[in-house]
Amino acid sequence: MFTDMHNHFVYGVDDGCADHDAMLKLLFALEANRITRLVSTPHITPGLEPFPMEAYHRHFGEARELIRREGLHMEIYTGQEILYTDLTARYLREGQALTMAGSEYALIEFMPGENYARLCEAAQKVRNAGYYPVFAHIERYACLSDIHCVEELKQRYGVKMQVNCSLFVHKQGFFRKRWIRNVMKNGLIDFVSTDTHDMPGREPSMGQCYDILMKEYGEDTARALTGGNADILFR
Repeated sequence: MFTDMHNHFVYGVDDGCADHDAMLKLLFALEANRITRLVSTPHITPGLEPFPMEAYHRHFGEARELIRREGLHMEIYTGQEILYTDLTARYLREGQALTMAGSEYALIEFMPGENYARLCEAAQKVRNAGYYPVFAHIERYACLSDIHCVEELKQRYGVKMQVNCSLFVHKQGFFRKRWIRNVMKNGLIDFVSTDTHDMPGREPSMGQCYDILMKEYGEDTARALTGGNADILFR
């Protein structure tokens, strides 16, 4: 039913699941959240730390076998959450960083304190490399507290915007609630994802998030944000 295109279920490659058993527990939790398409997005930091690509593909294969053996109803796809550095565009061009499900869309994250000019630079360079940027968990970036900046990134560079389920599930303060209301009113969010890492602590909450979205914004919006909009990754 749902698509989760930002998570860290593959074990032993980043700060997500620590081992095989933790991965299995998280896959069961994702299944319980009615997630049927799952794009794995472990952290990669181009030029800063080496990424264990061989181990990633091996552990991803183990996850696929677990899903088959346990009879889970989901399809999984490779990808990465790519920290924007001066080498990110080069990594994408050379295939050293993975797009989501082998598509033209790349999940890009930033350090929380990055300024708006740096985000614009990232959008332009990723586009110049031949890919479409999806900015991860945009609620974390102070420079996007002004929704006009979010609008410009979408209109000028074609950036897709992803937020975490926790934005809707967890209690928020006055200013954050106002920001959520404004970005939702203006249709600036494209995807809602779990960004789940491990259990307990960062469990998936897609099912709960969907229920909230449906209540607050209607079924069409809830369906689009939790799966329908993600169809572009699988064409």
